[in-house]
Amino acid sequence: MPNMSTDKPSPWTILDLVKWTTGYFRDHQIENARSEVEILLAYTLKTRRIDLYLNHDQPLCAAELKRYKSLIKRRLGGEPVAYITGTREFWSLALTVNSSVLIPRPDTECLVEAVLPFLDEHPGTTKRVLEMGTGSGAITIALAHEHPEHRYVAMDRSATAVRTARQNARTHRLDHCIDWFCGNWNAALMPGRETFDLIVSNPPYIRSRDINGLQPEIRDYEPRMALDGDGDGLRCIRHIIESAHRYLRTGGMIALEMGCDQAADIVRIADAEGHYGPPRIIKDYSGNDRVALMAKKGLRHKINFVK
Repeated sequence: MPNMSTDKPSPWTILDLVKWTTGYFRDHQIENARSEVEILLAYTLKTRRIDLYLNHDQPLCAAELKRYKSLIKRRLGGEPVAYITGTREFWSLALTVNSSVLIPRPDTECLVEAVLPFLDEHPGTTKRVLEMGTGSGAITIALAHEHPEHRYVAMDRSATAVRTARQNARTHRLDHCIDWFCGNWNAALMPGRETFDLIVSNPPYIRSRDINGLQPEIRDYEPRMALDGDGDGLRCIRHIIESAHRYLRTGGMIALEMGCDQAADIVRIADAEGHYGPPRIIKDYSGNDRVALMAKKGLRHKINFVK
């Protein structure tokens, strides 16, 4: 990268660096260049993004410039900003992230929005919610933040992910309503003994052959086991649909994040399984199919799906 010399005739100010690095990132086809620059510079200076502009003429010392330059090199090498800073915001909640967990994305907030009407029903009744593959804990923590009166169980096969999620819950003072365990999908559950009102999951759903075509920051840094859905991308989704009815109460619901081209396959799998009513497909903010909702047959009250 060009030399960000500390011998510049006048000191590098915050605004100088925002402008220079934004242009440099754009030259290297980094999306959301300005936003990422602001995040990295605020992280360097241990301040808020808004303070960059309140103190735009503040010069950086040599040590700060050196630290900032090292972060730029990491980002140019493909490392995601969230892993560099160790944090990502989801549902307006700051979450710790690391290379053992997927970086939470805005599209997954659609899954949270889709199930809130179900959790809103029958105030005063405590519902039991299971998340399969919790990762950073983003989904369960967001739901518990909105409905701390319910009881949550969150699992992941990565022990590091479970530790990360639990720490995030503690940070937001929600650990009291969430139970955590390490296990592979429903391996630690007993049919008929663990009965839930809602099962949610953002499972791996990318086709194995498509992994290498992903953006480098995803392909090379995010955990492959949280991305790879096998040959057709449906292995984990199929497993959840085929087994979840054993752990759901009558009228209980499954909510799954999915790939934008998988709706027809999910409807087919659910119909073949025979334990669920017709799936409802919810679109994300870009208009792509993103969430599948399905209720276990024998529904005794109406579920108000989000529109």
